[in-house]
Amino acid sequence: MNIKYLQKEVYYEDEGMLRDIYILNTTKEDWKKWINVVNEKYIVEFFNGQTEKTESKIDFEVILNFWTEKTNKINTATINLDDIELKCHFFTDEEIENDIDPIQIKTIEDHNKLMDYLRTISKATNKRVILTPENVKETVLIEC
Repeated sequence: MNIKYLQKEVYYEDEGMLRDIYILNTTKEDWKKWINVVNEKYIVEFFNGQTEKTESKIDFEVILNFWTEKTNKINTATINLDDIELKCHFFTDEEIENDIDPIQIKTIEDHNKLMDYLRTISKATNKRVILTPENVKETVLIEC
């Protein structure tokens, strides 16, 4: 595969639309595995809604408190793959979703970094990981 093909078929620009990375049918245990591997392997910026501060690790207990409605404070995370930023919003424990702006994938090396991330989280959770157009889970562009 070359970058021209990937930019045309996977990372095409479509008026600001993102790509979604999904792990579907997850449990809290899957989230814990994902958080552990992300905290260990990547540079993370976690906005803790309870403290309103940015931290260098995702705090699983804070996320649990949000899901169990012990707090209504929104938490977000940015996972950095060098120049590529993935966003996570912790909407539900039933699926792990990350967003990526496709224009960040400029080289085959960028694509390979993203693929390494997808394989890493797939292995950590022992689940299928898919990359789709934004909010279109049925259209799988890449699968690990």
